[in-house]
Amino acid sequence: MRIAKSFLMFLLLAVVAVVRPARAQYNVYWGDMHGHTSISDGKGSLDDYFTHARDVAKLDFVVVSDHDFGNSAPWRMPHETWTLTQDKVDQYTADGRFVAIAGYEWTSQPKYWTPEEPLFTGPPKYYNHKNVYFPSRVNYLFSAKDAAYNSPNLLAQAVLEHGGLIQNNHLDPGPGGRDQFDYDPSYSSVIVNTEMWPDTIHYQGKTHQVNGESTVREFLNRGGKTGFVASTDTHEGKPAARTAVLARELTRPAIFEALGQRRNYAVFNARILLEFKINGHWMGEEIEIQDKPRIEVEVKGTDAIREVALLRDGSPIHTLNPAAQNVRFDYVDDAFGQSSYYYLRAVQTDKDEHGNPSCAWSSPIWVKRQ
Repeated sequence: MRIAKSFLMFLLLAVVAVVRPARAQYNVYWGDMHGHTSISDGKGSLDDYFTHARDVAKLDFVVVSDHDFGNSAPWRMPHETWTLTQDKVDQYTADGRFVAIAGYEWTSQPKYWTPEEPLFTGPPKYYNHKNVYFPSRVNYLFSAKDAAYNSPNLLAQAVLEHGGLIQNNHLDPGPGGRDQFDYDPSYSSVIVNTEMWPDTIHYQGKTHQVNGESTVREFLNRGGKTGFVASTDTHEGKPAARTAVLARELTRPAIFEALGQRRNYAVFNARILLEFKINGHWMGEEIEIQDKPRIEVEVKGTDAIREVALLRDGSPIHTLNPAAQNVRFDYVDDAFGQSSYYYLRAVQTDKDEHGNPSCAWSSPIWVKRQ
């Protein structure tokens, strides 16, 4: 199910930025991985978008990701618009203060395989949408409307050759997302992250079962590899903090290095600080061990923490209900077998105006026995 644009708008919670050391090795930088302007189907200019991100939302970094079909016939983003996007991210980037990243939304639609807009032959594909972003300039984007890039595999190959990264957007647990993970596992190094959502979202007095976390977990349980990010998908030109990146410095190369290693985590509403390590290894890593997984967890909330859950292969193995703003614990998984993935979920007691609690999800760590 694709969440309607109006349904996503309530996520735009701008809070004050805080950069704190993650045990001195990395800093925590806050950003938004997905947002639109008037150069596709959003509001406001690129200047409005970056100014809001930097000066109002107090973000450390932001990705702009307008649709590859642009905003008018012939429904392809003009080359000069893509050039302008890259010019603007360079203009607004100031190392150590703010990083702007040029991206776009690869907007695959089933109608491209039907008489409604017959671009391709064969049965309709339900690839859903993916954000693509680059650390440096590329000549032009790789559109879902071009046969050379009309599948996740073709897209990933092109993006890989240009040093970019891809994320899976707004997962659809139903038929509309049937093919959203239909790509070769070897491309997990470029299709590296996935937008995380709660399973249930409240909005304007109604409850929506979006199955965000469940859909990601099903992919992981099938052997998929992905880290977790989150985004506003703002169409109002108002990005907000939804992704935390653990990076050595606030530069575009450092942010890309962290995202490429899945050293990032997703939040819903508040800027919850997470530290999650196994045998000294950070979230996002794939490791081999000889003994048992020794797990270190630290959560620093913005309000009382209702629950912290450690999950192995999608199921909780250790849960705390601390009712405190900060919690730290160590855990040894005596039941570890030969291979598992682990991630952390934290839920606070505070809620937004619709009744949704603030949450955070670490990217997984994959563990194999040597």
